Amino acid sequence: MICISCNTEHNSNFCPNCGEKSGTKKITFNTILQSALSTVTNMDKGFLYNVKTLSLNPKKISVDYINGKRKGILNPISFLIISISIYLILETIFKLPIEQIQNKDRSALSSKGYDIGRAGGKIIFNYFKYFWILSVLFLANVTKLFFGKYNYIEHIAINAFVIGQATLISIIGFFVFKLPLPFNPILYLAMFLLIYFIFKPEKNNLLSLLLSFAGILLFIIQLFIVGIIIGIIMTN
Repeated sequence: MICISCNTEHNSNFCPNCGEKSGTKKITFNTILQSALSTVTNMDKGFLYNVKTLSLNPKKISVDYINGKRKGILNPISFLIISISIYLILETIFKLPIEQIQNKDRSALSSKGYDIGRAGGKIIFNYFKYFWILSVLFLANVTKLFFGKYNYIEHIAINAFVIGQATLISIIGFFVFKLPLPFNPILYLAMFLLIYFIFKPEKNNLLSLLLSFAGILLFIIQLFIVGIIIGIIMTN
């Protein structure tokens, strides 16, 4: 057979010259749909493979991805985007009462502080998907600072796995607590455990626990500071 990409003649399932798959089907709506569903539902590769492996052995999938063993692993940023999208779809379907967060007792806050917090919160909620993707940078700052080992880009990749998986787990908290994702305690518990199991060394487990906990606190502080900065910008 002749490769459709480079015209090399061969008799393999994949072209030995460029790697193109043999016998590629003509693009139809069905082939596109099948490919998309396979990426999401296949337990041996793609989205569900990430979910399964991050649940059972988060360190393995992270180390494998960093070391280049990426067969079957969905790209961490794609995984994060799909996870956030699933969460937001459920949030929309079940009508999260955001007003309960926005209408807290104003008497406990100064008028200026309330306005800043409300303006920052409004922007974050309106553009939450993008804000939450960028939050990977905040968590990468923390894990790079406390655990080192990898370069910053590798920390971003690992923490895309962490936040994506934690976002999915926090769906449980969404139904229990009826709170927006940044206020969901299940989210931070999941992030804490994932960071601990991914970065803990063979020894010093207690130190790793303390660093993981401190890392989550620092991550929350960064989110809070960014929210304040956005609020100040929007009120000036």
